[in-house]
Amino acid sequence: MKKLKKRWGRILVFAIGFCICLYPLVGSLIQRVGQQSLLSTYEKEEEKIDTETMESELEKAREYNSMLYQTQGVYVGDEAASILSDESYESLLNLTDSGIMGRIEIPKINVDLPIYHGTEDDVLSKGIGHFKPSSLPVGGKSTRSVLTGHRGLPSSKLFTRLDEMEEGDYFFIEVCNETLAYKVNEIIEIKPEELSELQIEPDEDLVTLVTCTPYGINTHRLLVTGERVPYKESIKEEIQPSFPSWREIIFTILPFAFMVFVIVKTILEKRKEKKYEA
Repeated sequence: MKKLKKRWGRILVFAIGFCICLYPLVGSLIQRVGQQSLLSTYEKEEEKIDTETMESELEKAREYNSMLYQTQGVYVGDEAASILSDESYESLLNLTDSGIMGRIEIPKINVDLPIYHGTEDDVLSKGIGHFKPSSLPVGGKSTRSVLTGHRGLPSSKLFTRLDEMEEGDYFFIEVCNETLAYKVNEIIEIKPEELSELQIEPDEDLVTLVTCTPYGINTHRLLVTGERVPYKESIKEEIQPSFPSWREIIFTILPFAFMVFVIVKTILEKRKEKKYEA
């Protein structure tokens, strides 16, 4: 009876441990399927919108960016206050009423995620957030769009592998049926309060991707900035996903390593019991 209880106790411990190790892998897979489903629905809804409406929405977004740059965040006059208001911001690039303003693709690290308005916790738990004080991600001179994402969430990868990016790598943003290409030209780490690194630069067309760093400690922010370049479909298609870092490989095989360890340990203990009984 004691042996039976001991055996079931081991099985229970193994099951709990295995589920804990497996949760991040399964959770990430489920979340990715959900994100792709959202993007697919978003694309289908966009296809129903005529070109004239799309162009009008892009023009409003460019007007917003122009006013943002001119005022430098200081709203002087009713026009600026109206254009840069919270209500105006939430309505721009929200043609499908889903809160999604576009998508970001980073082929090298296998990222394809929706971009949402704002950086609230509920937004960052399901996709990439647009930092409101920054330019909307529609491109143009004197703009810098800041897109933020978590890393290391148990249920989703998001920007977990952003530290694998290097200067010269590409990422792509799709908004209102337009695809914008950005080539990484700067990668730096800053303290959370050093927001001056996110300022708009005159005549530059930039997008900065932001996540926490170091991994699991999160005391600083990793900034990966890309400068806009002409979009070429051939360049995008030629990019092959890179091999994951050792950190990602270890986290992926951890549940299976745990399972092998328990199985081997169980076999050795049974052999020991048989030898003792003999």
